[in-house]
Amino acid sequence: MITPLALAVRKTNLALAVRKTNLALAVRKTPLALAVRKTRLHSYTVLAALILSASGLNAQTYTATNRSLVSGGNTRSFVQAVPSNGSSGKALVIALHGDGGNGAGMRAAIAMESAAAGAAVFVYPNALGGTFGYFSAAGRAQEQQFVRDLVNQLQIELGIDRTRVFLSGFSGGGTMANALACRMGAAEIRGVAVNAGSLYPVDGDFSYTGNGGVSCNLPATMLLWGESDATQGVSFSTGVNVRGNITATQNCAASSATFAPGPCIRYDGCARDVAWCAIPGMGHSLWNEAGQASWNFFAAQGNATQPTASDVYTDSLQNNWQDFSWGTVNFADTANPHTGTQAIHFSAHSFQGLSFARPSGSISAAQFPTLRFFIRGSQGAENLLVSLQSGTTLHANVALAQFVSGGAIAANQYREVTIPLTTAPISYTGNFERINIQDNSGNTPATPQIVWVDSVSLQPSTANPDFLRDGFE
Repeated sequence: MITPLALAVRKTNLALAVRKTNLALAVRKTPLALAVRKTRLHSYTVLAALILSASGLNAQTYTATNRSLVSGGNTRSFVQAVPSNGSSGKALVIALHGDGGNGAGMRAAIAMESAAAGAAVFVYPNALGGTFGYFSAAGRAQEQQFVRDLVNQLQIELGIDRTRVFLSGFSGGGTMANALACRMGAAEIRGVAVNAGSLYPVDGDFSYTGNGGVSCNLPATMLLWGESDATQGVSFSTGVNVRGNITATQNCAASSATFAPGPCIRYDGCARDVAWCAIPGMGHSLWNEAGQASWNFFAAQGNATQPTASDVYTDSLQNNWQDFSWGTVNFADTANPHTGTQAIHFSAHSFQGLSFARPSGSISAAQFPTLRFFIRGSQGAENLLVSLQSGTTLHANVALAQFVSGGAIAANQYREVTIPLTTAPISYTGNFERINIQDNSGNTPATPQIVWVDSVSLQPSTANPDFLRDGFE
């Protein structure tokens, strides 16, 4: 039986039927997976949601406006829907349409606003050229930057809570949602709800692990699939394989419990929640309860813990940070550790730099707004600069001494350095991949400034103590 929702979707420009292709999306590393790069699922939708708290669960109306922002040199337009009970401290749902569709059509199709009952701001972007870039590395990077730019802008303008970002989508949009969740990770994305969308790597942006999982820091995931879906590349059998990838990644038990609405289930013992909705008799379409099921799953993630401190260096580089220094740097110096057995020795001259880089995934300054480490000088009052960097862009490049306990680096003793990233003089709330400490003396190699750096970490935000408020307890 075709549901009223499925009929409505078929009558829109979303064209939710997927073209027959030779996609053959393999869930393991096989030559078949390479075919995906050259194929575009005909219709898909990506939903990114920042689940924000609501002051109540009463029915709410939404005010929709057409807007745009510039991301990566492109003007990206979108429909924005704000609930009548306001946006501050709320959520954001970013719904990306299928190939050839538009944001307004997706808004009509997913019907999640009524389920959210005022607990989120919703955004429905229009794809460049009518298609989102899930099928190439460049396209995935472009969409990733767009989502980040959108989150940054709406945090500033509407006060949304960026610690609860959720992604979902249909068909190719589900594939896009999985790709974004994999690339951005649980530090930026709280959860995903994927309707008939695959999971596969492009140009090695992730790999498969020995237990059948993937090498991504995946957030909580809900998968929704029609049991009669025989569409190549996103068939029900593909969904079963994707489910296996995700449950293996999250180390789930084989047992499960029911999750409303039926027939959804949620697996037991997962590191992060995994839910599965297999819909009897449904082919390749959006389930008429997809909006409610997705919202229920997103809301269930509201009691997640706040992020903890993230180490950059403790005796060695941690958490996928790498040495991108230009200059004379030793990351395993045993002469003067602050704690443990090793510290970083930096012989600073000629404007050289000590640089920590995390090419595997950027860090949100809004989520980790404080950089903390300890520094020891050889002469005292060493002249250094500190900066954040994303791509080739430096975000401030300011004197380090102002952040040192006591106002200057001390000779032959460690002093604590505490750097607020989101307030002046750095004043940056976006994402970054590098932390630089640079010589500012211009001394020659014969007369370097010698310092030791140790116990480097990023400290999480404590600005959201009411994390479980307004219906998310």
